[in-house]
Amino acid sequence: MKERISIILLVVFLLVGTFFFHYAEEWSYTDSFYFSTITLTTIGYGDLYPSKDSSKIFVSFYALFGIGFVLYTLGSIIGESIVGHGVNLHKVVTNAYDSGYGTLLKDRKRLINSKINKGLMKRGLESGRKRW
Repeated sequence: MKERISIILLVVFLLVGTFFFHYAEEWSYTDSFYFSTITLTTIGYGDLYPSKDSSKIFVSFYALFGIGFVLYTLGSIIGESIVGHGVNLHKVVTNAYDSGYGTLLKDRKRLINSKINKGLMKRGLESGRKRW
């Protein structure tokens, strides 16, 4: 629900910029929408730019608030997607662990740890002999 509201507000924000630039700069709706989009996504090709002082002031505030809003919207959408996949991954790993793979992993971990401990103890004994 939060993502849907953010997307609707983002579309409204783009439309506000589109109408402003259409009337203030006398650009076509396509150019105005294009400029609004490349401004909010921080692409900024430089092929279009405001020429009037009122448009320059508007685009300054439009970019300040709009870029943050676009980042928030994209972050919430991507975040929800990642959280959803993370929950699914957790279920898969938990099911695999519970179905018997867990005991195999525990046995392998014990074997590796015992080999590491034996190696450390052997090195410790050897270095102790060299000191005496």
